[in-house]
Amino acid sequence: MNIHPPFAYFLSIVILLFTAGSIKRSRIIDFFGEKILDNTNEKFATILLVILSYVLSPLFLSFVLITSIDKWLLRFKDKSRAGILLLTSSILGSIILPFGNMRNIYITIFYGKGNPGINLSEFVRIMFPLWILGLIILIIYSYFSMGNEKIKEKKTKINWRWKELIYSGILFIFIIVYFSGKMSLLGFLFITGAFSFAFIGMETLKQTDWWVLIPAALAFVFYYLLKDLSFILNKWVGFIIGCIGSIFASSNIMSYVLPFSGIQIKFLLYSISIGGIGGIFGTAESIYLWRKGRTELNWKFMLQIFGIYFLVVLIILVLGGFYE
Repeated sequence: MNIHPPFAYFLSIVILLFTAGSIKRSRIIDFFGEKILDNTNEKFATILLVILSYVLSPLFLSFVLITSIDKWLLRFKDKSRAGILLLTSSILGSIILPFGNMRNIYITIFYGKGNPGINLSEFVRIMFPLWILGLIILIIYSYFSMGNEKIKEKKTKINWRWKELIYSGILFIFIIVYFSGKMSLLGFLFITGAFSFAFIGMETLKQTDWWVLIPAALAFVFYYLLKDLSFILNKWVGFIIGCIGSIFASSNIMSYVLPFSGIQIKFLLYSISIGGIGGIFGTAESIYLWRKGRTELNWKFMLQIFGIYFLVVLIILVLGGFYE
C-alpha cells in the first residue's frame, strides 16, 4: 500500500515522540547531567555534556536534550558559549541515523516514496565521516572556548525510572526494523501503536514535546505545493542553497524542498546537517532554545563554528572520503 511521504513522515514522528517522551520521563538524561555537573568546572562539564548529548541525540532526543540544556545552562557563568556548544552537539550528533532528527526522517521517507528509502547501514556509512569529525571538533572547541569557573552547586538527587527505559528500548527495536526496510508502515504503526496504547502513561504523554508536530505539519504544505513541479539543481548549487537557506529559513524547510531538486542524497544530507547549526533559525531545536530566553545566543561564535564545519564538509565531499 502506497502512502504519500508527508503522511508517513508525520506518523513516524508521532511514534518517535512517544519514545523520546518515555526517555524524558525516565529522567535518565537529567540523572547523568547532574552527575557531570557535580563538583566540576565549566570546561570539563561542557566537554562531558557535549559527549553525552552527541551520543544520545541520534535516538531522536534532540528536543529532550534541548529542554535539559536549558536547565543545565543556569549553572554556568558563560551561558552563551556553553549553550551554543551544547545546541550544536544535540543537532549535529543526531545526523548519524535516519531517524535521528526530523530532517533525516523526511528525506529518508521521501526517497522511499512513503517508506524508508535509504538502508540504515548505508545511511550510517554516508554520515559517519562528518559525525565522528564533528564530535572531535566540538570537544576541541569546548576545551579552548570554556573557562575553568566552578559550576554553581545544586544539591539535587535524581532517581531515574527503569520501566520507561524498557518501554522505549522495545519501541526502538521496532523503529530500527522499520527504518531498515524490513517492516511496512502499516505494520510499524500497528505494532508500535498497540504497544504504546498498552503501556504508555498519561504522565508520559504530558511530558512529550508535542509542539514538534507543528514544524512537521509544514511537510504537507511543501509536498503538495511542489510535487507536480520539476526543477533540477547541480549538486554543488543544491549544497550551497541547502547550507545558506538553512541559516535563514530553517534546515527543516530545506529538507522539505530540496529533495524535489534531484540533488544527490549525500550532498543534500550534508548541506542541511551543517546548515542547521549556522544560526538561530537553523533548526526547530535552535529556534526553541532561543525563544526560551534564558540565554543570549552569540551569533559570532555560532557562525564561527558553522564556518569550521562548512570547510570540513567541503573537504569530505571533494575528497570523497573512505566510504566511496
